[in-house]
Parts: sequence; C-alpha cells; structure tokens
Amino acid sequence: MALEKKFSLCDTYQLDELKKCMEIEDETFSVSIKVCEKGKNNPRYEIEGEMTPSEIMRFVDERKAALHSNSQRDELTGLFNADYFEKRIATIDRSEVLPVAIINFNINSWKFVNDNFGDDESDRLIKIIAGIIESEAKPYFVIGRMDGDIFGVLIPMALEGEAEKYVESVVSRCNDYEDSVLAPSVAAGIAYKTNIEQKIEDIMSDAEYEMFARKYEMKNTPEYTKRLEHGLKIAD
Repeated sequence: MALEKKFSLCDTYQLDELKKCMEIEDETFSVSIKVCEKGKNNPRYEIEGEMTPSEIMRFVDERKAALHSNSQRDELTGLFNADYFEKRIATIDRSEVLPVAIINFNINSWKFVNDNFGDDESDRLIKIIAGIIESEAKPYFVIGRMDGDIFGVLIPMALEGEAEKYVESVVSRCNDYEDSVLAPSVAAGIAYKTNIEQKIEDIMSDAEYEMFARKYEMKNTPEYTKRLEHGLKIAD
C-alpha cells in the first residue's frame, strides 16, 4: 500500500500526525523518504522500500529527537548554533557572573579555500577548526558557530590569563595541523565583561574589532601566504 499524503520531516506537528495515522494501520507501506541539509538538494540520507507501521512510528520518534537536537546544534560542526548561542548569552547575562571572557574566532581565507577547492573542502576546513576550538576548550566554555566562518566562545568566571592561553593553544593547533590541501588558520579577538550592567552582546564588537585587526596582520605575512597556497600545487 502506498501512503499518498506527504509529510514534512522538519515539522514536528506533521510528524505527530503521521504517527497517529500509523497507530490505526496494520499494513506494510511502500515509503520514499529523503532528508536534505538546509539549502542543499543532495540528500544526507534516503530511505526507500517497505516499512511496517511500527517501523514508521519508530522512525518518527527518532526524527523528532534529531529535530530537538538540531534546534540547539549547528548541523555541520555539532557546536551550538547561532540562535541557541544567543540564548546562552542572555542566560549568562542574567546570572550576573563576572568576569566573562568573550572570544571571537574567524577562519582565515575561508573564501580562498571555497573558490579554489570547492564546497566539500571549505566545509571540511570549518569542521577541522571547529573540532580544534572544541577540543582545546574546558567543559564549562560555551561555544557556538555564529556565522559561516565565525565562532564565539564565552568563558564565565574566567581566570586571569585563561582566555589568552586558550586562544594561543587554538592558534598553535591550527598552525601545526598537517594536511595535503588545507592550511587551517584563525584570527582571534578577546574582550571582557567586568560589570554586571554590561551586556555581552555589546562587548562582542570589541572582540570582533581585535579579531579583524589580527586577521589583517596575519594575512599580510609572506609565511601565511606561502602556507595557504601549498594546496594549489596538489590541486594542479
């Protein structure tokens, strides 16, 4: 039997409706399911074939759990997404903890990688750097992907020098990363919330300013350009 009605796999209400339909069915259905990343046509996974109502119901429950997780997590990196990161900012502001270190990371020359090596490699670069940022962090750090190639990190009740040491370790890990094509590199800026009347969102611009100043310095060094372009020889 073919289930003719279409249900959105990104709509929890429609998923509940599909589950209700299955509760009164006892036949096997022929199903075709495709789930794509937002803005892309190629499916992340596909399910084609026969499924019993109980199998469909189990799939619905798994899909709802994934949607709940995705409401907090960036799909590419697994870090907090921009919306949830902003919620954590508001929570930390309300908690009135001090000081709070605010760090902005920006991937250097992400566009260069995208233009010369394509989407797959530029996505891999994002995942590599996200992994380094996360692995060097302590459990209480709050980390989010704020935009395509920009990450934010909050350190509540930061110890003296803790943010600076963390940034140094991330930069060092990126510079030491060996890859035949990619040359991971980040610019970072640090600012501090030291007064409970301040808002983290307002201070982030200071971290962003420092980040872009360091980015300019790094990109104008011959060593950086040489390292960045090493992958072009492999591509040729």
